[in-house]
Amino acid sequence: MNEEWNQININIDDPLNQKRVVQSLEELVQMFVAWSVPPSFHIEALKAQSIIMRTKIVRMMNLNGGPRKQAELTLSLEKYPDLMELEEYRLQWGDAFECNKQRLETATQETERQIILYNNRPIDARYHFVCGGATENSENVDGNVVQYLRRVLCKSCGESHYNWQYEDVPLEEIESKLGVEFPKDEIQRSVCIEKIFQDVYRDETGRVKEITIGGKVFRGKELMDLLDLHSTRFTWKPQIIRFFTVGKGDGLGLCQYGAHEMAKSGKRCNEILEYYYTGVTIKKFINPCIKTPLKGKIIMIDPAHGGQEGEGHVGSQGIREEDVNLDIALYLRELLVKLGAEIHMTRRTDEHLPISQRAHLANEKLPHFFISIHQNYFSHPAISGTEIYHYRGDHEGRSLAKEIIQRLTAKTGMVNRGLKLADFFLLRELKVSSIHIEVAYLSNPEEEKKLMDGAFKKKVAEGIAEGIINYYRYHI
Repeated sequence: MNEEWNQININIDDPLNQKRVVQSLEELVQMFVAWSVPPSFHIEALKAQSIIMRTKIVRMMNLNGGPRKQAELTLSLEKYPDLMELEEYRLQWGDAFECNKQRLETATQETERQIILYNNRPIDARYHFVCGGATENSENVDGNVVQYLRRVLCKSCGESHYNWQYEDVPLEEIESKLGVEFPKDEIQRSVCIEKIFQDVYRDETGRVKEITIGGKVFRGKELMDLLDLHSTRFTWKPQIIRFFTVGKGDGLGLCQYGAHEMAKSGKRCNEILEYYYTGVTIKKFINPCIKTPLKGKIIMIDPAHGGQEGEGHVGSQGIREEDVNLDIALYLRELLVKLGAEIHMTRRTDEHLPISQRAHLANEKLPHFFISIHQNYFSHPAISGTEIYHYRGDHEGRSLAKEIIQRLTAKTGMVNRGLKLADFFLLRELKVSSIHIEVAYLSNPEEEKKLMDGAFKKKVAEGIAEGIINYYRYHI
């Protein structure tokens, strides 16, 4: 096993018992699997759940983001009051305890370090117990589109006893929980119940003249006699509403019962996960070390413009934007490679690559981030500073841009002109998070002079690199 992986221990704060314990990541995965799925399920279903829970922990603890100090790896059990160490299940599982424990250990050992990725990022691995025939699209549950949380048919869980369950809920409880108020008892008012009590006609005193029940019309006197009521001045209201449900859960992500049935039919855990999560890959988690905090990260650097057709800006002292962009990009590449990242460049020489081809390269490689480097220009030479653009709705791009602009301006002493939304072609057309950095203004003589200095351009690259490290350190 990777030596770095062995070093991952997590501090568990238990506010209920007022204690802190230290658990290895794999021990914690076993606890979460025992908490989240019946241990009697097929071993391949347990393996799938192990990968799911490990993915959740990696996201929750931001372990995929970079090296963390032991003190920072702390998880509070406040949101998981039922989470227990395996030994605490001994009484609950009885004679099956040793068998269940061994199955959980096997499930985690055989999936060691494996997590679920989409576009090289750990997914929000949602799951539920029984979907009842089909899972759900994310926008119908949470309101936003998540590409890997798409509806899939699930015939496997059709035999579950959780289909067609009913739950009786008193009207008072519905009023309280929903913050609504139903009509109170009044002789003049009745609650119409579709296809049961309909089309009620009363006289001026409130007596029922005619009513339709179950599609059949009755006179008030006739109904009084048939039901042995005391008067034709009657009303009604339900006391309890009976809800009928199919399945158990919100239907988003993996259906655990369906996974169990698929496993019984011969499907392996990876096949199960790739069925329920659209377009994902299962890969081994890489724990970055201090010297290579960006290990496993894929970044594409775009030195904008280039070549005679690049249409870059030219400063008053003859400095070409495409040359400055390439210098900074090459310095940045060198730094990021040393930090463990896999780097792709849209160009490494003074050549022109059309913007559509740059977009194609990024969408083909699918890096974690696409970083486009530019220099600004304005008709008024006094304008100066650094600004970074991101696309609307690209939350990860915005988070990266925030970290970079803070470190870049601190490193160089440039004016921080902030983050801005833009509808630039590359920001809009890429399938990955991307940012557009305007380092300085070539139209400003002082900033143009700085951009002629190799030491300054190295500081720019260092600031960008530090921002990337901070992003992975503090953001999921």
